[in-house]
Formats: sequence, structure tokens, C-alpha cells
Amino acid sequence: MKNKRVLVGMSGGVDSSVAAYLLKDQGYEVIGATMNLWSYEEYGGNNENEKCCCSIEIFNDARAIAAEIGIPHYVINFREEFKRVVIDNFIAEYMNGRTPNPCVICNTVIKWVELLKKADEMNCTYIATGHYATIRYNEPASLYELYRGKDTKKDQSYFLYGMTQKALSRTLFPIGYFTKEEVRAIAKKLGLKTAEKKESMEICFIPDNDYRRFLKENIEDFGRLIKPGKMLDSNGMYLKREHEGFPFYTIGQRKGLGGGFPEPMYVKSVDAKSNTISIGKESELYGMEVLVSELNWLSGKPDEKEKYSAKIRFNSKDKQCNLKFINDNIVKIIFDEPVFAVTPGQSCVIYKDDMVIGGGVITE
Repeated sequence: MKNKRVLVGMSGGVDSSVAAYLLKDQGYEVIGATMNLWSYEEYGGNNENEKCCCSIEIFNDARAIAAEIGIPHYVINFREEFKRVVIDNFIAEYMNGRTPNPCVICNTVIKWVELLKKADEMNCTYIATGHYATIRYNEPASLYELYRGKDTKKDQSYFLYGMTQKALSRTLFPIGYFTKEEVRAIAKKLGLKTAEKKESMEICFIPDNDYRRFLKENIEDFGRLIKPGKMLDSNGMYLKREHEGFPFYTIGQRKGLGGGFPEPMYVKSVDAKSNTISIGKESELYGMEVLVSELNWLSGKPDEKEKYSAKIRFNSKDKQCNLKFINDNIVKIIFDEPVFAVTPGQSCVIYKDDMVIGGGVITE
């Protein structure tokens, strides 16, 4: 490897801190970079939560870690790109009655397009992040392949299915070969200030985890556009109650439907055009098939004759399935057993054992 210069995305957390250390320890010339993606002033939701993404404390933590490791550190402004690619999509999807996955879009475009451009400007051959995933080169096929990380509980390969061969060839995931406990142990041994830092679980630009507030405050004329509407039962009959506005509901949701039902009810569908939501019993939300579009295959198109597994959301377990191509951009996933709450807008990711084959966005 002639050029071992790598740009490491440093979020101010323990994972990216250890990733940067490991790469330097392996002999790479490491440059730390923290992405400035948005501001509390513009989007709200700080709620005294200064330790979240894009806060001053995050930038300071990343800079301090870089100094401890002995590498240069920069803050890169991607606010305009992030708004256009991630936030605008997030708002549009909810306004169309769908549930978006902003982390997938951020990874696909911001990290593995925009950050790669910055790497080129800084003469870096590689970029690296603190994701729990691994990349292998299949020499006989002359292809790079993406695999789950060693830590099955922390595996983040689901969010990375949008990567390309170019991105895979220029990416390093140094902590993918470790468990979270091992990563923290390394940080403690080094005395890094992020060793005990808690993980952030919310969407980065909604630190208070209140996406209803975010939509209300960031959609022009929200109060005029979004009104209470009718609820329907499983038979399409109107119920004597209203919902608060269709963007506030997602398929599989149980809370916020009101009481008085003989058994728990869940959101079954959301119709933005008619401003209605349908609800049903848990048993009514299971299905055997999923239609997926906006496809991306990391290392070649899969074979319909092969058996795969797929997961329809990050925190669900992948289940065995077969694929049937409707056309080049739409595939039907046929599961061996029912899956719960298929949600348009979310990502469906397909695996062959531990290798990520690819995925796309659920349409129905």
C-alpha cells in the first residue's frame, strides 16, 4: 500500500476515537475530520442536550481526542448538503405519509460521496469511520464485499447498503473486528476521555427525539397543511375518533391512538392524500411479501434461484426469503415467515449469510 493517508470521520464518540487510534497504530497517516451538519439555532430541539451531534462539546471532544492521539483535526461544513439531501427528504417523506430512514441517506450521500470528495481534496486515499461492519476483497471476483461486524448486537451494516464499489474500495472500518466492550477497553487503556461516553440513540438533528416538534417547527404553514383526520378500522369503516395529523403516525405504532379498544390496536396504514389512518389488531399487520425499489447491489445483482435473508428495519432480525425481480429497479421479497409492520420509506436490506448483498426502499 503506497499511500496510507486516511481521513477519519470523528463524531466525538468512543467508536470513531478508537478507529482513529487503531489506524495510526497500524501505520496510517491519519487526519481527523468532524462534520458540521446542522445547527440548533435553525432546527431547534437542543433542550440543554449539548452533548449531541454538531454541538460545541462534540467538536471539542473530537479535537481533544485528535490531540491525544497526535493527529491533525478539522471541522468540515456540510450543512448545505445535509439539508438538501437528508433533512429535505426527511420532511418530504413524512408529508407523503411515509417513514424515512435518514441515517441510510446520510451514509450513502454525505459520508460516501461528499466526505470522499473532501478526502480527494486532502490527498487521502481512504476514509474511515467508527461503524461496526467489515469490508473484504474477493480476489477471484475482483469485487469488494461488505459484511456484518463482529459485534452482532452493534452491527451497523444495515445502514451501509447504499455504498458503491468505489466507496468500498476506499473505506476502512477498523473497529468492525471488535466488540463494543473491546472498543471501550482500548479507549480506557489509552485514557481517552470518550471511553465511558454514552451512545446517542436519537436522530442526530432531532436530539430531543421529538420528531413531531421538528415537523411542526420546520414545515412552512404546517398548521394550515396538516389537520386532524379520520381513523378507519380494518374494514374501512370510520371510527368515532380523529387522529392528530397523518405525519404523526407510522405503521406499527401503538401509542397515541386513544383507549377504549377491546385489545391493543396498531397503525396499519397512513394515507396522506385523504388524511386518514387505518388501525388494526397486531395479527393484521403481518405480511409475507415486501416490494422494494431504489435498489443498490454492492457486489453484483443477486440470483433469484438463491436463498437469502432480509430485514425490514434496523432493530429487527433478518428472516429467510426469496427474491423475484419485477424489473431492474423493483424486487419483491418473499419471506418464509411473516414479518411485522412493513413500513414504506424504511429500508429493506438483503444478506447472504453475513454478507450484505444490497437493498432498497420499501414501497409497500
